[in-house]
Amino acid sequence: MIAKPVAVLGGGNGGHCMAADLTLRGYKVNLYEHPSFKDNFKTTLETGNIKLSGIGPIGSAQIHKVTIDMEEALKDVDIVNVAITATGHELFFKEMLPHLKEGQIVVVWAGDFGSLRLAKLLREHYPGKKVIIAETNTLPYGTRLKGPAEVELLLTAPKVTIASLPATDTEYTLGILKEIWPALVATDNVITAALSNPNPICHPPGSLLNTGRIQYSKGNFYMYKEGITEAVARVIKAIYKETSDLAKALGFQVLQYEEREFATTASIMGVAFQAPFDTLGVIASILGPKSIHDRYITEDLPFGLVPMSQLGRKLGVPTPMIDAIINIGSVVCDENFWITGRTLDTLGLEGMSKEELLKYIG
Repeated sequence: MIAKPVAVLGGGNGGHCMAADLTLRGYKVNLYEHPSFKDNFKTTLETGNIKLSGIGPIGSAQIHKVTIDMEEALKDVDIVNVAITATGHELFFKEMLPHLKEGQIVVVWAGDFGSLRLAKLLREHYPGKKVIIAETNTLPYGTRLKGPAEVELLLTAPKVTIASLPATDTEYTLGILKEIWPALVATDNVITAALSNPNPICHPPGSLLNTGRIQYSKGNFYMYKEGITEAVARVIKAIYKETSDLAKALGFQVLQYEEREFATTASIMGVAFQAPFDTLGVIASILGPKSIHDRYITEDLPFGLVPMSQLGRKLGVPTPMIDAIINIGSVVCDENFWITGRTLDTLGLEGMSKEELLKYIG
């Protein structure tokens, strides 16, 4: 058992669930939320208690430390878990950088290439600071907040891939983290981790191809019950193939799925996350996206698909379906995601050749 506290950054669905789960399993947790979101975090901050229901360890979790002070959250910890949506990475990374300590492990859960962004910021602002950075393809939890300081764990991921930057650090990182999360397995590098994230593959097409239904229903829409038809599933599969082609161009492999695993109303999300009973039924019960500005589009498209498309251009790999979804999403949301999305330049990869890129991710 790891004796020191483990930091969990983020006061949303994933952060609450991770903090409660670890606490109920006997770990000390420092849970941090950015001051910008303190109003929504008020109950958790005041009570230090999170009620976890659903599957796995459930009950009332009294968190070791709950704070909106980053320095306090990172003090005397070896493992820092960034459990937020990619839309918050910039805000949290810049708050975190001054307080990181030599030798700490920072894991960006469901990274969306976030490890590369953090590494670039670290080089620019604190070039001498040696921190181990890793990212996973997903959170280990399928979870939703039910109310203030109350979260429900609906599903768990049977396999979560992880890699460090560079990949030569992955074995060391996994050796420490696997005690806490046994579902973790190594992948080739942080790019294959990002490409294996099921969210950008499933969420943008499942949402955008149902734009009319989302708006007509005024948010009463269940994508995994009514949105993924056979036709939509074909688009999801086509996007998955393009992500697979990107990995192959680098000489690697993303998580593999069988043909039949695309042919359900949950698509490959029913493989990535599972419940003890009736996985498809549980996933179907999840409401959303509630609007065209939901994170299913505004996170998974600009932070997941845009860098994939740019990577394709660098490697000479066509990504017509990914590009089409980005173009449609940009018009639907009235925002040019090609400009506002995560780019190879912001990840520090723009000027690299394929050989330089492979050496960098290592």
